[in-house]
Amino acid sequence: MNLYRKQIYPTSYYHGSVEDNQLLKDLLIPSIKEYSSDPDKNRPPNGWLTNNMVTSFTNEEVSQILTDDSSEIGAELKKQYFKVLNGFFDKDFSISLDQMWYNVYSNGEYQESHTHLGGPNNPLHFACVHYLSFNPQIHTLLAFTDPLTRMRNFSIEMDSHNYSEKHRPLVQEGDFLMFPSWLEHEVKAGPPTPEYPRISIAFNITVTKYGSDE
Repeated sequence: MNLYRKQIYPTSYYHGSVEDNQLLKDLLIPSIKEYSSDPDKNRPPNGWLTNNMVTSFTNEEVSQILTDDSSEIGAELKKQYFKVLNGFFDKDFSISLDQMWYNVYSNGEYQESHTHLGGPNNPLHFACVHYLSFNPQIHTLLAFTDPLTRMRNFSIEMDSHNYSEKHRPLVQEGDFLMFPSWLEHEVKAGPPTPEYPRISIAFNITVTKYGSDE
C-alpha cells in the first residue's frame, strides 16, 4: 500500500503593481486631502469597528470621481488598474465594478477583520487594494486570516502545513492585491504617521465573463 499526504482546497491571492504610482499620487492625493477634510463625509459606516479611520466608503461623490473614465483621474485609474488585472487573469474576461473608495490611516487607526461579500443579488467575486501611499518601515501590513481557523481547532494537522493563522503580504508603495471577496483580512493599529499617511484605494469586482463562461 502506498502512503501519501495531499493538501487540498488552496486559497490564492494575486500580487502586482501599478505602472506609474507617482502619477496616480499626483492626481489623487490633492483630491483625497480636499475631500477628507470634511469629517462628516469620511466617517466609517455603521457596523465597522474601526477607530475613526478616514474613509470615503459611503461617499458616492468620491466613488463617481474615481470610477468615471471620462475624467482624468478615472481614466488613468482604469488604464493602470486594468493593466494589472490583465496580468492576473489567464483568459479573456469582463468585470463589473461595484464601487471604489479610499482609506486613510494617519493617527494609529485600524480596521477590524472583515470580508467584502455582497448580497444575494449582488455577488462580489474579488476585492482589490492599491497601496497608493505606503512605507513598509512605518505602516502596518494587511493581514489575511486562514478561513479554516475555526475548523482546524477540531482536528489535528500533525504540523505539516507550515503556516500560521495570519498571512501578511510584503508590499511596497504602488503594489496591487486582488483576493477572493470571502477572504477575511484586517489592518492592525500602527504608529501615528501624519506626515506620510497610509492611503489605499479599494474596490470590489464581479467577474461577468471568464473565457467561454459567462
